[in-house]
Amino acid sequence: MATAAEIRDKAGLKLGVKAIGQTLENSVSSDLDAAYTEVYARLRDEDLVNWHVTAEVPDELISPVVDLVAFARVDEYGVSGERYQRLAMAASQAEVRIRRSIQDDYFTDESEAKYY
Repeated sequence: MATAAEIRDKAGLKLGVKAIGQTLENSVSSDLDAAYTEVYARLRDEDLVNWHVTAEVPDELISPVVDLVAFARVDEYGVSGERYQRLAMAASQAEVRIRRSIQDDYFTDESEAKYY
């Protein structure tokens, strides 16, 4: 599980605006928090969330959510070249991964069939 702050920090690393062990500037931190909220709202509108915005993100969704948050801010932080390509590819696959995870949760029913 990961908090919104942990998602923000991981997105900062992917964007290259944060180094390992470094703290994000307040303005960047606030901006990435807003990006997380925007991504969450979009996923919620598409019925692709199974957690509350203030709750921890489930383990299997951390990476795709980080990818979407990072890609949501590539223009603001001037990401280009190879890093941009990696983030774009990861973000394009992220929603598919989220859909699969949510779908798997929906269809996982371990109860035994009852025949009458």
